[in-house]
Amino acid sequence: MSKIDELRLHGRNRKLPPAIKVGQLTPEIMLHNLFIYHSLADDPSNLTGEQTAEHRHQNAVVGVSTGESVYQLADFYNQIHSDEITLHCSIFDIKNQRYAMLDPGQHLDYHMDPPNTYNIICPLSDPVTLKAQTGKRGEDLWNKDIKEYNIDIGEIWFINPSHPHASFHESQDVRVAVLANFDYTKEAYDHLTRLL
Repeated sequence: MSKIDELRLHGRNRKLPPAIKVGQLTPEIMLHNLFIYHSLADDPSNLTGEQTAEHRHQNAVVGVSTGESVYQLADFYNQIHSDEITLHCSIFDIKNQRYAMLDPGQHLDYHMDPPNTYNIICPLSDPVTLKAQTGKRGEDLWNKDIKEYNIDIGEIWFINPSHPHASFHESQDVRVAVLANFDYTKEAYDHLTRLL
């Protein structure tokens, strides 16, 4: 995809807000996802952070994504991919389900994602604060119009890949959240606009 095409797609996405609540896990599904996480987390061979870093490096959004620096995230952030994760978001064709573990006192800095890959987040252990920069692009890349979303445990949220966003938490333990993706389709985009 050319950079001009990529910019057009980001422009399309920026018509949507930085985040939209799209669902809520039932207590049973929460327990299921936590059970699967705990059954996988103790075995280091299940960690897929390096695979995620390679993918993010190859698909970095020029000028605003983390590019090569994603490999440094492994010091405090890792993932475990699993097809056994359940989200119950039947409206979207969910793929790439994974647990994301973020150490205490750490955060994921502002970044953008490829424009045709839409993101889902669902905290399992602790609430997440998502901050998104919503202003116009300027000399300092983005002005500091920050929109903050407090995402509670079990809530399922769409995260717009085209707004620079960062993830924070206040936990004294490792924060566990489910991340997943779905591809842009006209139907998915229209559904998101109806949720506004």
